[in-house]
Amino acid sequence: MEDKKRFWPFLLVIPLIAAAAVGWFLLPDELIAQIGVDGQPSKVWPKLLALPLPVAVGVLGAWFASFEEKEKRLSGFLVLAVAAAITIFNFVMNL
Repeated sequence: MEDKKRFWPFLLVIPLIAAAAVGWFLLPDELIAQIGVDGQPSKVWPKLLALPLPVAVGVLGAWFASFEEKEKRLSGFLVLAVAAAITIFNFVMNL
């Protein structure tokens, strides 16, 4: 049996790339990356590192989601969901 891959999960990375491009212009130069237990920002990253991170995580998730095995496919979609959550966090906490 040949190893079939589905490449449509990579289409789900396009909104992550678009959000990173928009964030480059809308978000400040330093982005809140982590919030402490007290509700205050505890870690700040430069925009150059914080914006490509969800895109890279999304590409990794799309790669796993393109496999035919159900276990890898499910884990890939979960990783894509994490990438979307990181993107939403970046915009909500930094706008």
